[in-house]
Amino acid sequence: MKVIFLKLMTGWRQKFFITSIILIAFAFSSVLSSVSHKIYWGNEVPAGWRGNWPEELLTIPEKTNFERTSSSLEVLEFINKLRWRSDKMTIIPMFMTPQGRAGVAVVLANPRVATPEEAKASGKPVIYLQGNIHPPEAEAKEALLILMREILLGSKKDLLKNQIIIICPNFNPDGNDALRLNEGWPHLIGTRTNSQNLDLNRDAIKIETPEVTGLYRAIFNRWDPVLMYDGHAMSRVSHGYAIGYATSTVPTAHPGPRGYVFEVMFPALRQAVREKFGLEIFTHCLFDEKSWPPKVWSHELAMWTTEAKFIAAAYGLRNRMSILAETPGHVHFERKIYAQYALISAILEYTNEHGLEMQTICRRADEETVLLVKEKASSGELKNFVAGKYDSWGQIDILAYRSNRPFLLPGTSVMAGVEPQALGQPEIVSGVENLTKPVGTKEAKVPLGYLIPAEFSWVAEKLRLHNIKVDSLSKPIIVDGEEFIVDSLEKERRWGYDMTVLKGNFVQIKKRQISPGSFLVSLEQPLANLAFYCLEPEAADGFVGWGLFDSYLKSREGDKKKTVFPIIKYFRLY
Repeated sequence: MKVIFLKLMTGWRQKFFITSIILIAFAFSSVLSSVSHKIYWGNEVPAGWRGNWPEELLTIPEKTNFERTSSSLEVLEFINKLRWRSDKMTIIPMFMTPQGRAGVAVVLANPRVATPEEAKASGKPVIYLQGNIHPPEAEAKEALLILMREILLGSKKDLLKNQIIIICPNFNPDGNDALRLNEGWPHLIGTRTNSQNLDLNRDAIKIETPEVTGLYRAIFNRWDPVLMYDGHAMSRVSHGYAIGYATSTVPTAHPGPRGYVFEVMFPALRQAVREKFGLEIFTHCLFDEKSWPPKVWSHELAMWTTEAKFIAAAYGLRNRMSILAETPGHVHFERKIYAQYALISAILEYTNEHGLEMQTICRRADEETVLLVKEKASSGELKNFVAGKYDSWGQIDILAYRSNRPFLLPGTSVMAGVEPQALGQPEIVSGVENLTKPVGTKEAKVPLGYLIPAEFSWVAEKLRLHNIKVDSLSKPIIVDGEEFIVDSLEKERRWGYDMTVLKGNFVQIKKRQISPGSFLVSLEQPLANLAFYCLEPEAADGFVGWGLFDSYLKSREGDKKKTVFPIIKYFRLY
C-alpha cells in the first residue's frame, strides 16, 4: 500500500521533499545560531503574557499564583462566565462520567455555529483541542481556558475568521477531582486514570470508557475535525525544550495527512513559537541518560509508539491530522501553561491560514483510500502494515542538560528541587541519532471487506463507534476469501499492557456461504485503514491485540479441530 500511495500522491511528493530538507536544516544547523531575540529557559516566561483581566475572568491558577489547578466545577463555571459574555459559543454535552460529572466541549465560531451541518455548510475546517486526559498533566486544560478567553473577548478574535474551533479543556473530570499531593506546582493534582481506573489515552481502539465513547460520538463522528490536538506533560526530563510535539506514526495510516503534519506543519510551528513566544520546541522524544553525551533521540524512549493505542495516534487512521504535545514535568506550573499556550496559539494561527489546504489533503486521502481498495484489493495485491518500528532520519543536534536530579526544597519535605544548570540555557549536543521515522515491519493483505458472524454483534457495534460503516446481511451470500487458522495465543508485555499475539496462518476459502444476519464491512469507504487495523488478527493493537477475542479463542482451545479466527476476509462476492 505504501508504494501505491506514493504513486497516487505525486503532486505532494515534491512539496514533502522540499519541506523535509527544511526539517533537516533545522536539525543539522546550530540550534541557536539564528536567534536574535530572547529565548526563555527553565521557569522563565515573558512578563504580562496573560494580559490584564478583571478578577471574575481569571482562571484558578491566575488567582492562586499558579499553586492550584481548576476543579471540574470551576472549569464549568469559567465556561459559563464566557458564555454570558459572548454570542459565539455553543456547548456540546459529550458524556457523563461514571461519577456523574459532565464532560463538555465548546464550539467557538464567528458567526456562531450550533450543529455539524452548519459547520459543514460554512466550508470552514474544524479544529479540535483537548486537555486534561491525564489530570496530573493539567497545563493544557488551563492554557485552553486562557485561549478561550482571548479568542472570545481578547486579542485573538481573528482566529475565528477561517476556522471553527472546538475545545474540551477537561476530558477527564473524575480523574481531575480525585486530588492528591504533588511534588511541585500545582500543589494538588488529580489521578491519571478515570474513576474506573482506566487510562483514557489507551482506549482509542477498544473504546471501553464513557469518555472516549462520548468523544467519538459527539465530536469525531459528527464534526469530523481536520486536526485534533491533545495536551500532556512528562515527568522530569533532561532535554532542553519547552514542549515536545508528535503526530500519528502508525504505518497503517495514509501517509498524506501524517506526512503533512510532520514535514510541513512542525517546522513552521517550531519557527513560529521561537519567534513569537521565545521558546525552543522540538520532537516529543527522550534520550538515554545513562551516558553523556547522548547518542539517541527516540520516540520510543518517550513512550510514543507506532501502535494506535493513543487517541492522537489512532486519529491518523481516519485520514485526518493530529498533534500530541508534552511539556517537561519539573518546571513551574506557569511555565508549563505558557508552553502549551504558545504551541496551541501557533497551531491555531497556522490552521487559520492553511486550513483549506489541510482539508484538501485529508479529502484526497479519503478518495485515495477508497480508490486503492476498489482497484487493488480483489486481486490480493493490496497490502498494508499491521506493525511498525522507528528508523533513523539521520544525525541531528539537540538541546540537553547533563543531569536533572530532584532534591528537597530547603526547609521543606517537598522533593521538587531542580538543579540550577537544568533551568538555564542547555547544551547543544551534535551527532545524535534521530529515531523518529516510522516504518512498517509486517504486512497483511487488504481485502475487499470483512464478514463478522451474527453472534459477534459487539464487534459491529465497536466498529460503528469508530464511524465505520457496517451492514447486516438480509440474505445469504457466497464469497471467496481467507480465514486465519490460530496455532497459538500468547501474551506479550508491551507499553505496560499484556497484549494478545496470535500465531498462525491465513488459508484460502472458496465459495463459502455466509448466513443472513452476519455483518459485512466493505473497505470501499474512507475509514478502510481503521477497519483493517481493528479487525486484522495480527495487528499490533487492534481488537485482537487488546484481548477482545480472548474469551472466544480460549474457549476453543480444547477442540480437536484447529481454532479459526471468526472473522473472514473476502476478496470476491458472488
